[in-house]
Amino acid sequence: MKRWGALLTVLLLGCGSPLPEATTAFTVGKTVVRTDSTLDMVGLVFQLADTARVPPVGPLRRWLRALTTELGDSAFALARGLGPSPVGMVLETYAEPDLPDSACGLLDTGQRRCFTGNEPGKRAVRAFMGGARAFAPRAAPVILEGLNAAARRRDLADVYVALTRSRALDSAVIAYSGYTDLAFDVTLARTFWTGQTSPAVDPAEPRGPAARIFLAPDPVFPTRSYRSPNYVWLALGHQMAHAVVRRLLAEHPELAERTLRLRPAVEGEMVRSGYASLFWDEALGEQLARALTVRVLAATRPTVTWAARSEALNTNMALVPWLEDALLRYERQRQRYPSLSSFTADLAAALDSVPLDTCRAAPSPGLALVGVARNRSVLGWMAQDSPFLGRGLVAGDTVVSVDGDSVSAGGLLVPTRQLNLRWAQHLPFELGVLGVRRGGRPYAVSVPVNWTERLAVRVASQARTATGRVGPELPVCRWVTRALR
Repeated sequence: MKRWGALLTVLLLGCGSPLPEATTAFTVGKTVVRTDSTLDMVGLVFQLADTARVPPVGPLRRWLRALTTELGDSAFALARGLGPSPVGMVLETYAEPDLPDSACGLLDTGQRRCFTGNEPGKRAVRAFMGGARAFAPRAAPVILEGLNAAARRRDLADVYVALTRSRALDSAVIAYSGYTDLAFDVTLARTFWTGQTSPAVDPAEPRGPAARIFLAPDPVFPTRSYRSPNYVWLALGHQMAHAVVRRLLAEHPELAERTLRLRPAVEGEMVRSGYASLFWDEALGEQLARALTVRVLAATRPTVTWAARSEALNTNMALVPWLEDALLRYERQRQRYPSLSSFTADLAAALDSVPLDTCRAAPSPGLALVGVARNRSVLGWMAQDSPFLGRGLVAGDTVVSVDGDSVSAGGLLVPTRQLNLRWAQHLPFELGVLGVRRGGRPYAVSVPVNWTERLAVRVASQARTATGRVGPELPVCRWVTRALR
């Protein structure tokens, strides 16, 4: 009898009926999808902390009106104390609050380094989350549209339909990668849509062996995102692709080491799109994940492949066309290559052959700043070819401003994700002034913007004549946003 009841439930779900009233999670294949009412409240307080950023229409504005009399609660003060933190750090701390905040990766010197020291920032996030949990009973009497159990079930049912109406997304990713033991734990981060404080796609996945994913809604249509199967496949497929790439690079670190020559050619493009530039394996991993997403969708949902490819090209992922060409060869020879791991040498060879051009831009600052508080960071590392070398800046200096703006607004913070703010779009490739405090005394370290030749990946559709020299001058690099004087 229980078996027939379960079958009836599945049939009803397939017809678009809502999930049973008590449902807070479901399993499809190797993917668990769940909602979390506590996480919803944490996101609500986080989004409403800066009322100036609340759009004039939409759910946030309605929630703000409903909670106007409660904005003096300490939870909102704790959220404001975080500054304009990206959602990724809050979600990662929510998933693993006791995990030390560190960032490890391959530097441009070919050396692998780990940076720590942001524990004060982690403590601030944990304090905020505790305040948000304590605020939940005060918000309960207020009827908040979109935050009740019915709304959570609706979102869950929408995602269920998206993942069961055609070939399962996780099986498509697993079959394509050849990693048969992959599994995914997905939480709908329903109140955490990203704005200008994150890259176009913020993985927001905690580090560690478990492929735990937070799926945030689209910032433009936050209340309708999960109703679109295409959005779920695009966003969740990209998150799953990141899990594949992390495993690939962990098994074959030589892939990043061998292709390090491409780093200066793509880092400027990555920063322009809001991604941190310090570690080459992170930049390579993002481009690989984009290319994998395109190829998986081409095999399973070809009608939305154009959206994934357009998103990659519009966010300056210049390696994606070349990686796609390589993956096409992988797809045609799956008997020879049972998994992406077995294709690593060929993938590296394909990246070795990527053609490069030269263009004009400022040199890389070659710095790593570790955020240690809302308004200050510490210089953790300086490259031997950094333009700041020899100008009085030393490792361990406290940095309080970047080009006159408080470091709380991001830019170079590690391991906190870089913030993609309008005023910071020129960072860090045209960096000029760091405000520093040493021994209690403030001073400035200034580096003039001296334009130099930089490498750039030639986009596959561009002819050599379109990217070469124009007379004696090189073209300005695509990522440059500051006017060339």
